[in-house]
Amino acid sequence: MKVFLLIFLLSLSALSMAEENPYFMLGGVPDAGTLWEAGKQVDHYREPKISEVAGIPPFHRRNSATETDRQSLCRICHAALPHQESLRKRSFLNMHTRYIACETCHFQPQGVSFDYRWLDYGALDCCKVTAAGAMDREAVPSQVPRPAARIAPFFQGRPALLFKDDFLAREIRATWKEGARKDKARLKARLHVSLKKDGRRCADCHHRKQTLLDWRTLNASEGQVRAIEDNAIARFFSRYRDKDQRLRMTELWR
Repeated sequence: MKVFLLIFLLSLSALSMAEENPYFMLGGVPDAGTLWEAGKQVDHYREPKISEVAGIPPFHRRNSATETDRQSLCRICHAALPHQESLRKRSFLNMHTRYIACETCHFQPQGVSFDYRWLDYGALDCCKVTAAGAMDREAVPSQVPRPAARIAPFFQGRPALLFKDDFLAREIRATWKEGARKDKARLKARLHVSLKKDGRRCADCHHRKQTLLDWRTLNASEGQVRAIEDNAIARFFSRYRDKDQRLRMTELWR
């Protein structure tokens, strides 16, 4: 009886936290078609497996004891470098995962405006915001205020994302692992209902007239703002929308 009561209370707590978390509060409710598609995806889902190539040691050795970055909820199913489909742009896109939260590009609830700030992924408190003006630009020329900081969406002062070690995220992982098919389908649909697969366009951030990110508030110097908004690589990719269209490196200078 005590065990049942504990499980019931934990379930109520998780439900309450989900309704209060900006990610779920703003995410919307999936329709029947979305639920049906999520069910098909659940049927075909396989746990990702990472295999090492025998005899080829990594160029950079990693020391797991020194890696302090917290992993986002996305990492339950997606790899650290998730962009694989486009051979043309995947390296450029994967580079962004080091300093841009997944939700900044992909979480786009209709009619919702976010405040984008630096969020310290190395902090135990997921709501810890890194102060933009707290660094000495002459001593540290990078605009990234902390090694583990990423630009993330905030709503009413709270980050609109979850980390894998959050209580609610642990409940989600348990449902995904042990839940029935319909529960998994409902969960997948709810998590992805406001996510855009293709993310944002390069010009949404790399353009002089872009309004998504305030680079000066995000600690960028005037020179960095110009370099970001007039980025040659972003312009290069924006010209090629046809996957079969050939790329010429000379286009970088246009």
